Amino acid sequence: MHTSPAAADRRTGLGRWIATLCLAVLPLANAAAAGSPPEGAVHITHAELLSVPGTGYSEPPRQIEDAELPAEGWKEVSLPHTAERELVPTPLGGVRTITDWYRIELAGTAPSEQQRLLFLYLPRWKTLGHIAVYGDGVLLYQSHGSPIHNGYNHPLLLPLNATAGTPSPTSVLIRVDRLRSSGSGFSTVWVGDEASLNWRYQIRQLLQVQVPAMGSAAFLAVGAFALAVYLGKRRESLYLLFFAISALAFLRTLHYYVGGNYFPVSDELFEWMTVSSLIWLIVAIHLFLERLHQQPSPWLTRLSVTLATACSIATLPHLSPSIASLYLITPLLNLMVLPVAVLIFAVNLRKALRAKLPEGRLVAGWTVFALTFTSYDGLLQNNLVSPESVYTSPYAIISLFFVFSYIMFERYTGAFAEVARLNKGLAQRLQVREAELEQSYQRLRVIENQQMLDAERRRLMQDMHDGLGSSLISAIRSVERGAMSDTEISDVLRGCMDDLKLAIDSMESVDADLLLLLATLRFRLAPRIESAGVALRWEVQPVPALPWLDPGSALHILRIMQECIANVLRHTRATIISFSTATAGEGVSVAIEDNGAGFDVQEALQRSGRGLRNQQQRAMAFGGTVNWESGSGGTRFTLWLPLQRKVDAEKAVRAA
Repeated sequence: MHTSPAAADRRTGLGRWIATLCLAVLPLANAAAAGSPPEGAVHITHAELLSVPGTGYSEPPRQIEDAELPAEGWKEVSLPHTAERELVPTPLGGVRTITDWYRIELAGTAPSEQQRLLFLYLPRWKTLGHIAVYGDGVLLYQSHGSPIHNGYNHPLLLPLNATAGTPSPTSVLIRVDRLRSSGSGFSTVWVGDEASLNWRYQIRQLLQVQVPAMGSAAFLAVGAFALAVYLGKRRESLYLLFFAISALAFLRTLHYYVGGNYFPVSDELFEWMTVSSLIWLIVAIHLFLERLHQQPSPWLTRLSVTLATACSIATLPHLSPSIASLYLITPLLNLMVLPVAVLIFAVNLRKALRAKLPEGRLVAGWTVFALTFTSYDGLLQNNLVSPESVYTSPYAIISLFFVFSYIMFERYTGAFAEVARLNKGLAQRLQVREAELEQSYQRLRVIENQQMLDAERRRLMQDMHDGLGSSLISAIRSVERGAMSDTEISDVLRGCMDDLKLAIDSMESVDADLLLLLATLRFRLAPRIESAGVALRWEVQPVPALPWLDPGSALHILRIMQECIANVLRHTRATIISFSTATAGEGVSVAIEDNGAGFDVQEALQRSGRGLRNQQQRAMAFGGTVNWESGSGGTRFTLWLPLQRKVDAEKAVRAA
């Protein structure tokens, strides 16, 4: 795919803009959490901590008396506070638990107006367990759902006194359950009225939950559109890969914003989807980049697919001893996936840059951006950075959405531009072709007209040579020898004139009307018949039209009739000649009857004379037949004409 330098600059600029925007998310979140408190809000950065070991999870009690917690063992800690996790879990790491109690004294810390409605704002807490908040020993809040999907990424804003006018608590206890191997994270705490804390809560909710949710949903929606395009255009696999990337990205980011017990999937299956979707997302991106730069790496594809398949099978819920153990090894799996991802991206980017693909530089910028954010999330997941920070991987997914959507948009619009260019070229070629066809048609028209004129000229010349020319030559020779009288010469010349008139009449348009042709024959020959003292009876009836009746066929019919009448006048001494027509089978018959002396038809056909045989050959030229029935009472001649002419009839006659 060729792209102009201006388009390449736009893509590079877009990549820098996306990277700058996403890199600015974390400083904005920290600034919102650590900014100078307005009047009415207190930022608490110290607490007392008591860690109580145990086995398994227990429900938080509704009330806690101070005597129930030991007076010794409390230590002062700075907030935010983290408990490190084990990278490689121990055998009992998924069973033994620790309950961390954070005690915050509000006496002398909270605003002086004790009777107003007071809120506690916790930007973030992170644990494989549950959290509960107590005010003066009374349970105010507890997390719900499984220990994994407990809403840990949701900020917490809750009232410390039920209504305004109720005294606010002087001491707050926050109970955090966790697995010994999983570690935990606890941010700073804000106490104040709703006006001073609500905007902080909304910003944190937007950055940690709402933006990832909206971004992954938009990604999936565009992916569904790409799937629809693929189903309509199956040869373009980029659209299918884009849908696969959007679906995997959606599954990968679900755990950032779902929480509680409202997700209709078991904990085991959900955790497995979270782990597997990341691995297959990298594989799908690899396949997309390969399809983009058109330089496949079979060994890398086999390696990535094999590792993804093996990891997906090994982490299936029924193969894992417990869901806790799968969650505990997630950081280790992420560390194992990271070098594979770096290898895949490095190979594909090198090939994209070698191919001078503009999208390659855009994806290269996103890769650096994504690896940086993913590495940061790895530190946050392992409690190596402040738990008050925001997970940045969802923003890498959102930037992936913009990058890949831009690439697919360019491809989509490029396809339309290519179609428009092809249509324009096709229209131009069509115009050229139409002009060539018009010229060819005009030449064919000229050639066809010339051929028609030549054929008609040859037909007339042949007919005049065989008819009029032969009669004139015979008359000239007879005159030269003195063998013909003036009367005989006059008869010969009159016959020649009749032949010439018939040839002229055959060129008139008869519009497939046999009766019109017979009327023309009657007009020409009636005077000659009547001058010979023979009565003419015309009993012609309407017959169907003959579509094949052209000038050549008309001349054949006229010659056949002329020959028949001439034979009657010369040989039969008849006094009556009758013409009639009728429909016979799949054709039309024309009959000529006389009352003269008959003749032997077979003997006449075997003689050397050519009159009867010429009539037969002329009838065969248009697919017709002739027949004679002769006796002492006269002769009946019948000419049968087909309604539909046989195409090869004339060729058969010529071959014979």
